[in-house]
Amino acid sequence: ETYIVPHGSVVLTITQTDTELSVKCPFIDITDAKKVPLMRRLAELRMYPLNLTNIVLEDNLVYFSFTCPLNLCEPYKIYSVLREICYYADSLDDEFIEKFNAKHLQEPKITPFSTNLKEEAFGNYQKIIEEGLQRFDHYMEKRDQNNAWYTLNITFKKIEFFAEPQGYLRTILEKSVDGIFDRNTPFQNRLLNGKESLEKLKAYAKDKFSEDLYQIETFIPHKYSSKKENIRENWEDSYSDAQEMIANARFEDASNLLQSCFYGLFYYNLVDESISKPITDALSQANGLDWSQAAPILLNGMQAIMEDQLVGDDFGMDLSKIMGAQMQQSMEAMQQMMANFKTS
Repeated sequence: ETYIVPHGSVVLTITQTDTELSVKCPFIDITDAKKVPLMRRLAELRMYPLNLTNIVLEDNLVYFSFTCPLNLCEPYKIYSVLREICYYADSLDDEFIEKFNAKHLQEPKITPFSTNLKEEAFGNYQKIIEEGLQRFDHYMEKRDQNNAWYTLNITFKKIEFFAEPQGYLRTILEKSVDGIFDRNTPFQNRLLNGKESLEKLKAYAKDKFSEDLYQIETFIPHKYSSKKENIRENWEDSYSDAQEMIANARFEDASNLLQSCFYGLFYYNLVDESISKPITDALSQANGLDWSQAAPILLNGMQAIMEDQLVGDDFGMDLSKIMGAQMQQSMEAMQQMMANFKTS
């Protein structure tokens, strides 16, 4: 049996025979591309970050590929394979097209937003970046590198929260976030590189920005679903630190820490409304206030998540910390595909 599954700008072909499962995903056409740097980049990808899947070249066409005997098709592994292909194929094609003049093997099916919405989004995008650069320079002049880093983290993730860009703009944004977390780079260099990334985002052309704002069908989301208990575990230290900061009148430090936690949650996760509402309410109420007023409001937003009781049906999944509701649907689809297979 063969299944054709669209995801973002790519399409997966999943084939099951009596003995094996194979997944193939057309990636890019490199016929007219800058082949030397492109091939070097493809070779790097095969080493890292790809783990379970491979990249193959067939007559100037590049594919993601995976093959496995049916008796080794453990559902969690297959989900990981599909997620790896979906994430990197959909994310990296824009980079290869922009940098190396590659081409899509199939045009993505997108739903663009209205012109008015794009205009509003671009205005907010520029405002977020300008405020971020001003605050970053302010902290660097004060030699407050810790808050300078928080400013970068907040600004990058605030852009994603308000604009949710796709295409090459998302690729730039994700690389910017990865850069400030790269512990192989000295901290001072991460700060300077982060500012350079913000300036690059600020100079991103308006027409290209508009092209990267659209809705697109996905098979496996790039974000994870998160359970409240996992959020609490991740925020435990930050919650304690923020309380201590406020108790010692370090309102600005506490506000930056709390905003970093909030926008980080939205950046990496699909968040249920029962979780998002107290956070977005706190962010809205604290907006424009002095640090001494904003910090307690933001702390209350975190407190609403950290200290209420889990009652009834908490959202999220019980399979594991990283598997959300959409992952369960994907796994159920895989299990349905293999329903007729029985191990000997």
